[in-house]
Amino acid sequence: MMPTANATSADSTTSAPTQLPDGPIIVATDTSADADAAFPLAACLADCVDAATVVLSVIPPVTMPVYGVDGMVVAMLPPDGAADAHAAALEAQLQRAVAHRRDWTVEVREGEPAAQITATASQMKARLLVLGRGRHGPIERVFNGETILRLLQIGDTPVLAAEHGLTSCPRRVVIATDFSPFSLYAAQVAMTVCAPDATIWLVHVGPSFDESMPILKERATQYRVEAAAAFATMRGTLAHAKMRFEDVILTGTASNELLAFVQRNGADLVVSAAHGYGFLRRIALGSVSAALIRQAPCSVLVVPGSAHATATMRARRSPVTRTLDLATIDAELAAFSTRNVGRGCAVELDDREQGVQVLGRDMPLAGASFDRRTATVALMFGTSKVSAMHMSHSIPGVTGVDVSSNDGGVDMVLRIAHAGGQTLVSLS
Repeated sequence: MMPTANATSADSTTSAPTQLPDGPIIVATDTSADADAAFPLAACLADCVDAATVVLSVIPPVTMPVYGVDGMVVAMLPPDGAADAHAAALEAQLQRAVAHRRDWTVEVREGEPAAQITATASQMKARLLVLGRGRHGPIERVFNGETILRLLQIGDTPVLAAEHGLTSCPRRVVIATDFSPFSLYAAQVAMTVCAPDATIWLVHVGPSFDESMPILKERATQYRVEAAAAFATMRGTLAHAKMRFEDVILTGTASNELLAFVQRNGADLVVSAAHGYGFLRRIALGSVSAALIRQAPCSVLVVPGSAHATATMRARRSPVTRTLDLATIDAELAAFSTRNVGRGCAVELDDREQGVQVLGRDMPLAGASFDRRTATVALMFGTSKVSAMHMSHSIPGVTGVDVSSNDGGVDMVLRIAHAGGQTLVSLS
């Protein structure tokens, strides 16, 4: 997550408007003692931000190998009595961890834990996932996987891995930053969980410059000047009357330097962004975030890069909305396409039964059209309508189409209402 030797830009904290999450806090638990750490911290955070809290536990399927077929593992339904045993263990955990919080909603689901937790968080538009931070050994990692890292690979919701002993809002917080919009948004999310009088270290790990020659020394000096300007911009965005901010520049390997700094300063929370979204993020989570989750001696908050993209998309939904006339919708969509061809889009499906699903981001718009016979809107994304490099998405059963614009008349969101929900195309 830390930068290369390229100079830092003082303007790099300038980012699109974002909307911080405001849904419920979800406490995800497997009912083990490791998960207990999540409950007192979640209770404190819920009080601080006046958020609803949902306790979510997932009963995983029983898996077994199929002999004679290489690499095949078959998932089976949990055995009879598994649900009752799980419910009893969950009730016992609630009694020992937060017996006074009887107003919390409790949900039990079945399936692969990370997938179920991610889907539930998306459906509820959760502001935060809180999990107890268990210390899994290498054998358990191989066979059971690391649920927290998996959540960050496939989900969009910020994840707070709680360490035992943190029972109040964090007061000594280290925020790793490379001055990108991703790390700025991670810092903004962190502000919603910190104590009002917290000490915040903004820590940037940069390259080790060779200053043996004048030209190299000048390059290192310029880097530090631009980093100082970026720190000032970041502090201005995060400013809080009672919090104390300190800027720190370190050099070396990012994960090693951050872990050492956290240890030296007795931090109770370290914050990082997991950059990017989509296929590449699913292959490999950022090395810094993974190292913090595995090795940090305190609680860890990691904010997926896709959380920033989603927040930006939601913030752009303007109240200046015009409903297209279905009698002339063909011409209206043709004009919309002409005005916005080539602009990057994020496409979100909001379904009443399946919840919110992000279908894609940063896809250039190629066009939109309407088929009257089937009441279907067709969306095309890619470099052009005729190029082989494109993707299309059809929306049948359309009941209405709206276009939202900003004060300057620039289209920001195309909303397509249809049976069961709506599809939103947010333009960059």
